Amino acid sequence: MKKRLLILNGSFCEITLIKEAKKLGYYVITTGNMPDLIGHSYADEYICADYSDKEKILEIVKEKEIDRIVSCANDFGVLTACYVAEKMGWPGHDSYETAVTLHHKDKFKEFTYKNDIPSPRSYSFRDKDLALEHIKNVEYPIIVKANDLTGGKGILKAENLEEAKIAVDNAFFKSRDKNIVIEPYIEGTQHTIVTFLVDRKIVAYSSCNCYSPINPYLIQTEILPADDIDELKDELFGIIEKIATKLNLADGILALQYIKKNGKPYIIETMRRCFGNQFLTVVGMESGFPWEEATVRAETGMDCSGLKCGVPKAKYCGHHGIMATRNGIVKGYSIDPSIEKHIFQKIEMIKPGERLNDYMNERIAYIWYTYEDRDEMIQAAKSFNKLIKIEFMD
Repeated sequence: MKKRLLILNGSFCEITLIKEAKKLGYYVITTGNMPDLIGHSYADEYICADYSDKEKILEIVKEKEIDRIVSCANDFGVLTACYVAEKMGWPGHDSYETAVTLHHKDKFKEFTYKNDIPSPRSYSFRDKDLALEHIKNVEYPIIVKANDLTGGKGILKAENLEEAKIAVDNAFFKSRDKNIVIEPYIEGTQHTIVTFLVDRKIVAYSSCNCYSPINPYLIQTEILPADDIDELKDELFGIIEKIATKLNLADGILALQYIKKNGKPYIIETMRRCFGNQFLTVVGMESGFPWEEATVRAETGMDCSGLKCGVPKAKYCGHHGIMATRNGIVKGYSIDPSIEKHIFQKIEMIKPGERLNDYMNERIAYIWYTYEDRDEMIQAAKSFNKLIKIEFMD
């Protein structure tokens, strides 16, 4: 009889994990409170439940005699997976306390200060009055964030006191645990480094530049590899392996988002999960490492020591979410031929005749691409929003 594996959520982001799990011989069950998500159709079974409700998921695991659990492309999924694995005595996941340390912004920032990891100095608040008092005595600009959310939700930059008041209200309103962080806004370029750990040592890595031209708090475009990664790699590797050692991390992904200013990386976020938008597809192409297989193996407690980097399939590659600058009924979109010839995968999210309701966060489609020339790729990425035309019916 096949072992039963629960993968939290079943959006298009988890499809590659579901496929890999089935290749490894698991009977795959997905969950989440949105039954119409496309990923569920790739699983053997779907159970409707909120994957962020860790107690409910634990109850399902026991009732359905599930053998292992894998997180999804969301921080709440990581927290739930670690909680359930800890309660069930399963390998492959960090302790729940460690997961909270890494995925709640206040805890992670506290960890960086204690361990001399370069990061903007944050202050956390559960009391709105204290937060409003704090912003009277800060140097602007600042950035205000909901403590427990991802994908740019609950984040606003403030240039002055009036904007800061709005940002504080926004962060408190959107935060589930009603906790926010306030920190200096660092002017620089944004990047991500993605690593895979085995025995707390890096065995594979990739990196990218991150561009957010429409919603400044939601990454729209990534190009691989990141600028200056060869110069920063040793420092970033040192930070990652320090985190892994200090927290005794399980095998698996550890990613850092950082702002580069004057040649120095300042860590702003960390993640221990697969990425949204099937980003591991291009990470695998650029690095030659089987990220999806490795993730399923790691989170189910299988041995990952034999996994190696093969020959990269692409020297330069990336991902882009097609976004509009207004809401409306989408008629369609067209991609300039100079871009189209580089695309190897495309997924449509909002089809012709459907309404775009939240243009600042929703993508009409996703594209994945490869280039032979890095400069050409960078110039194209910066022009995607001009060269990809979106037409509305209204």
